[in-house]
Amino acid sequence: MEPFFSFVAVAALAVVVPGPDTFVVLRTSLTEGVRAGTWAAAGSAAGNLVWGAASVLGVAALLHTSATAFSALKLLGAAYLVVLGVQALQAAVRGDALAPEADGERPEGSRSKAFRRGVASDLLNVKVGLFWTALVPQFVSADSSALLAPAMVLSMGTMVFAWLTAYAYGAARLSQALRRRRSARAVNGTVGTVFVALGGRLALASH
Repeated sequence: MEPFFSFVAVAALAVVVPGPDTFVVLRTSLTEGVRAGTWAAAGSAAGNLVWGAASVLGVAALLHTSATAFSALKLLGAAYLVVLGVQALQAAVRGDALAPEADGERPEGSRSKAFRRGVASDLLNVKVGLFWTALVPQFVSADSSALLAPAMVLSMGTMVFAWLTAYAYGAARLSQALRRRRSARAVNGTVGTVFVALGGRLALASH
């Protein structure tokens, strides 16, 4: 159990550091409501589970050995973040409200879209793959229990979902104040700028 608890401690520190997933969940919760924000958090957690499983199976190790695979995924992720950033900046220019008047007015497809948005945000983040491929060998060895790796993957996914869901509910509590056009423009402008900056930083990441 010692390697598992050591992993949980390291993973918990990584989860609380704000990244692209955090801002995706925050803006989704503000613009589409807490349920959509929770679905975006679930999507991010699902993406993390995929990365974790791929790393355990050795697939994600290609990011370490293949410069082409690394560059392709890096540029896809950077482009996705920039697109999200541009959309937020456009909403800031238009003065779009962040919070709809009532939950029933939200489109039915918003939850599935939010989930896919969360999945894409995580799967296209090459740093998540590198995190897993760097971390797994530190805790899993030839004589480790067969349950250790699956437990690591599931615990990480659970922590990601719990932490991002807390962000979603925190943002939803602010939605009343953020219905004002000035507040909405400030948030959309800030989040859009952060997304574009994160996309640029990811695009410049070295192998």
